[in-house]
Amino acid sequence: MDKTNLLNTIQTEYARLEALLTPLREAQICTPPSAGEWSIKDAMAHIAAWEQICTRWLDEVVRGITPRPVERTDMGSNDRIYRENRDRSLAEVQEFFRQAHQRFVEQVEILVQTLSEEDLNTPHRFAWTRDWPGDTLVAVIADNSYEHYQDHEQQIRGLLQAKS
Repeated sequence: MDKTNLLNTIQTEYARLEALLTPLREAQICTPPSAGEWSIKDAMAHIAAWEQICTRWLDEVVRGITPRPVERTDMGSNDRIYRENRDRSLAEVQEFFRQAHQRFVEQVEILVQTLSEEDLNTPHRFAWTRDWPGDTLVAVIADNSYEHYQDHEQQIRGLLQAKS
């Protein structure tokens, strides 16, 4: 994928997700469908946390450092992300969601200015994770941004349909 399409896809898919979230009432966002399931607010915090983690990885790549793995003591585990954010107010999660995305986009812009399209699309060995052995930076970015937004957009649409 070329640099322009990468940035445009991130912004387009984020805007779609925001358009879905914007008209929702607080109760729709904060109420889980049933006990033990995530609310929309929880999904927003989850997306923001993974953008934050990916921002760190991309910064490390730009600085020539092999990205550090996500560890259980880090904010990497989905369960940990949930536990750390479930009691935050909606306003706090919304701000986290916006700020994490803004920082993420800024870091992607730095990355695309620093590396060639070939570097972005060449498989890299992320030895610290089995999920991405030999994936490209574009694939890592996609997994933690627009593909992630799409996954949770479908989840949110399903939650909204189930509640109506």
